[in-house]
Amino acid sequence: MRQSTVPAGFLCDVQPDRDRVVVRVIGELDVGVAPQVAEAVDELLDVGFARIVIDLRDLSFLDSAGVHTLVAARRSADRRGSALSVVPGPREVQRVFELTATGSLLAFEDEGVKA
Repeated sequence: MRQSTVPAGFLCDVQPDRDRVVVRVIGELDVGVAPQVAEAVDELLDVGFARIVIDLRDLSFLDSAGVHTLVAARRSADRRGSALSVVPGPREVQRVFELTATGSLLAFEDEGVKA
């Protein structure tokens, strides 16, 4: 398990889980930390994970850079023949996807992810 922190209160925690890997994003996913999340997903794709789940349940804030990172990660996974899905975050986080009309660009799931 690999953990890395940037600002206080932000954590990108990578947890292998059988046939997939779960990336828990905790705190604020904004322009300051979006590159760290993108790098973590790219590394997982590079080593061959076929299924990546990004868990937003502990996210308190999401800006356009975070949305872009998630959409770009999904496209990158698609190009490599991998699957990337997202566990929805709290209402205020999900609202950003609604306002930006980007929710349809991501595969949301909420079953089978351990906290």
